[in-house]
Amino acid sequence: MIKNLIDKIFFAVGVMLFLQLPHFIDQYTQRMGGYADSQKQQIQEYQTIADQHFNGDLDAYMQRLQLNADPAVAESAEQMDQRLKNAASIEKELKVFEQEALWYQVPYFISHIRYDLAKGTAENFSPGLPLNLWAWGYGLIGGVLFSLLFNGAVKLPRVVRRKSKQQSFSRPN
Repeated sequence: MIKNLIDKIFFAVGVMLFLQLPHFIDQYTQRMGGYADSQKQQIQEYQTIADQHFNGDLDAYMQRLQLNADPAVAESAEQMDQRLKNAASIEKELKVFEQEALWYQVPYFISHIRYDLAKGTAENFSPGLPLNLWAWGYGLIGGVLFSLLFNGAVKLPRVVRRKSKQQSFSRPN
């Protein structure tokens, strides 16, 4: 009876924990969207300067900065280039989180995690219950995995004892 109760508790904990992953990814996506908007705004400011002085050619603007004798100005061109590359990368990742199904998002999140955004999301994370079928599917998988983990931990010592007894009876003295 206690074993069944503990098994149910493990199942419930697994469901609750695995339900949080899709919810965390939703909050991570919102944070990433804000970050992407901030990047776009900064790039638009660079583009405004390029429009005024370089006929809209952002690359010409960066080249001019790179050729400047002042190392601080030249370094700002490098920062601008990094920001442009980062903005393109984050836009690509954001599309995955906004358009793909959860079964694709979870492994993508694990393999493409941006630790700075994940840390900020975790610091402000508020647990909740997502209301979509994919999230509940992940919750069910988590419950089953935790239940299997518990049952395996309970049954494994019995199986090992049984096998060791069988081996000791089958050995001649």
